[in-house]
Amino acid sequence: METQELDLEISKNQLAIDFDALENTDLIEESAIEESSILPKQLVSAGSTEWIGEEVLFVVVKADNKNFAFDSANIDICGKKMLDWVLIAGSGCESLVLANEGEDLLKTLKSIKTDKKFIALFYSDTPLLDRSNFHAVMDFFTKSGMNVIALPRGYVFRRDFLGLLENINIPCVHEFDKLAFTVVDNTKKLSYASKILYDKIKNYHLKNGITMFGENTIFIDGDVEIESGTIIYPNNILKGQTYIGKNVVLESGNIIEDSIISDDCILQASYIEKSKIGKNTAIGPFERVINEDIE
Repeated sequence: METQELDLEISKNQLAIDFDALENTDLIEESAIEESSILPKQLVSAGSTEWIGEEVLFVVVKADNKNFAFDSANIDICGKKMLDWVLIAGSGCESLVLANEGEDLLKTLKSIKTDKKFIALFYSDTPLLDRSNFHAVMDFFTKSGMNVIALPRGYVFRRDFLGLLENINIPCVHEFDKLAFTVVDNTKKLSYASKILYDKIKNYHLKNGITMFGENTIFIDGDVEIESGTIIYPNNILKGQTYIGKNVVLESGNIIEDSIISDDCILQASYIEKSKIGKNTAIGPFERVINEDIE
């Protein structure tokens, strides 16, 4: 039977997960807390942060880690490129991606045409940086009245001060959350970052009313959206731009990629790709659905 490509109207990066919604660590695995403290230790003080989007140019340099991987910025972690995870930290800001560090990074920064008051510079190899960490940096920087600050991996500048700098080898590095600035430049750190991000994604969904059994066997990509009331049993993989509706039951053994699963469906041990499953539909066990619209 011939199949047709379905336009599922699911956009790339449809779900920029707001990890700041995690108000406490009640749902985070104790082992992960002991290893790294998933939530940032330095939090932005209460008050509006809207000014950050209006006054900061968020710049990300594609890190040159060729000893680790030829194009490390585009390595996939939890369904997103490593570069994209860093860009999410600056969501709400005008952003700019620079090809690589090069020898004249300062010269490149000075040549940027922008009316923003501040330039925040980060690197693509710190995928654990999140918006809360970025806002904490900007909060500290502005309240301290600084012109430039060196971070464990990155910098923040007042734009009008850049012209006075002769180099960016600033000796004093301000320490913020160590986890956020973890440099992923080898396979061990890649595995570590992947675990932390998967834990964050799962905790985000748990806070939003999703029930999971056997969390360690459930893998959910960063662009997957799940409505409340859904129950997920062990050994499920949700990939790509996937949408799971309300009160869905995912029995064990499903792989779902770039698909829409409507409300009140039950899926068991099936493979679903680029398909739409209508409301109140039961699929499986052992079905393979590709490019289909099932009502």
